[in-house]
Formats: sequence, structure tokens, C-alpha cells
Amino acid sequence: MEKISAFFNSIWNTILVKHQEGLFNTICLGILLGLPLLVVLTLIFICCHCCWSRPGQGSRQPEANKKKKKKKKKDEEDLWISAQPKLLQMEKRPSLPV
Repeated sequence: MEKISAFFNSIWNTILVKHQEGLFNTICLGILLGLPLLVVLTLIFICCHCCWSRPGQGSRQPEANKKKKKKKKKDEEDLWISAQPKLLQMEKRPSLPV
């Protein structure tokens, strides 16, 4: 237990000495001590995000929502590029009398 206490005391003494040497050293120490915490928090966030938003968990959505989506798809205009360009399709339409 004494070794652990001595380790943290030596770190604290180093921080105090660097702080007394100048503002630049204090900022650098803050960044260096904050980076591991930032990395751990980022990893936790990424892991939680991946676990909670898995694709393929459709059992959460009720059947009514799926039916609504299908109706929307039928009502929407088909946005796929057709095999024939629009100019060729226009030729098939009857022209208006001028």
C-alpha cells in the first residue's frame, strides 16, 4: 500500500513542480492526463452505440409501422434510373396540338 501511495505522491509532486515552472507546462500536463480519460470515454460511447443500435432488430417495430412504410413506398414516385432515357419516353407520348 505504501508503494502505491508513494507512486501517486511522486506524480502529484511532479504536477506541482511543473505547474510552478509555468502555464505552458500546466496546459501540457492537463492535456496528457486528460487524453487517457478521453480515449476511455470515447470507447465506452462507441461500444454502447454499437450495442444499442444493431441492425436487424426488427422485432422492436410493430407490424403497423411496417405496413405504413410499404404504403409510402407504393405512393412515392419510382426514383430508379430506367433503362430508357426520358427523351425516348417523351416520344411515346402524344403531342399536344399547337
